Amino acid sequence: MKSFILSIPKGVPTAVMLLAVFYFTFARNPLGLNALHSIPYLKYLGHFLLYFTVCLVFIFDYAKARLPHHSKINQEIGIAVATGVLSLIMEIAKMHRFGFNYDLNNVYAASFGALLAFAFYHFWLLHPFRHYLYHSIQHHWRYQHRRKKK
Repeated sequence: MKSFILSIPKGVPTAVMLLAVFYFTFARNPLGLNALHSIPYLKYLGHFLLYFTVCLVFIFDYAKARLPHHSKINQEIGIAVATGVLSLIMEIAKMHRFGFNYDLNNVYAASFGALLAFAFYHFWLLHPFRHYLYHSIQHHWRYQHRRKKK
């Protein structure tokens, strides 16, 4: 049984998530809802959820590229930190591009989302993700050269 995740080329989920980050960062009102500005901390929750998702997709893409081997924890931590730095870069770019006020709380929320995504993946999703993908790649044509011949 082929896995849908294996049919996606490497790097495509990462590129899609980077485009989503650029869109949600530089669009004035990305969802088109003006009533959302009246909810006090929704902006920080949005940053948290966006960068949580971005970091999870980056780590999944890296782990898929490492199959059938385990992904390395220092690489996963590096991906989470890079995602937090991406939020800082996006906040600075938004300040220079549009003249918005620099809000460090957005960076804190995004970095916390990235670090929580790392913890969520490493402690809860690592083995189910590997189990799901590893058993589907055993007979996949792309990974035939990695199997030992009998």
